[in-house]
Amino acid sequence: MASQDRKPVFVVDDDPGALNSLRFLLESEGYDVFTFRDGEELLSSLPRPEPTCLIIDFKLPAMDGMDLFRRLRERNVLAPVILVTGHPDPAIRRRADKAGLDLIEKPLSQDVLLSAVEAARAGRFRRPELSA
Repeated sequence: MASQDRKPVFVVDDDPGALNSLRFLLESEGYDVFTFRDGEELLSSLPRPEPTCLIIDFKLPAMDGMDLFRRLRERNVLAPVILVTGHPDPAIRRRADKAGLDLIEKPLSQDVLLSAVEAARAGRFRRPELSA
């Protein structure tokens, strides 16, 4: 059960196992968690209360995580984005870095992910740029 001062965390991943695992982990830490199977599902459900942060898988159907990030910014969703990937090739790293996004590799380290979410909630997260 989330405390009243915490906004929800949105998780976007097309892998049902990853969604369930992240929901369980984040809910066990007291966050309200909303999960989405792809970018279109998230975009079609806006607006909701702005999340503490978004955890977005890079590889998604229809649009990748960077495209979803740009579309969210175009809709003035300004919450920090944590980009995750199981395929951290140099091109993805460059795109994420240029956008000012932190990139976390799968399999996700529980400690690294929770630290990133807490940093986002506390306002200690890099401010991403839309131009990437």
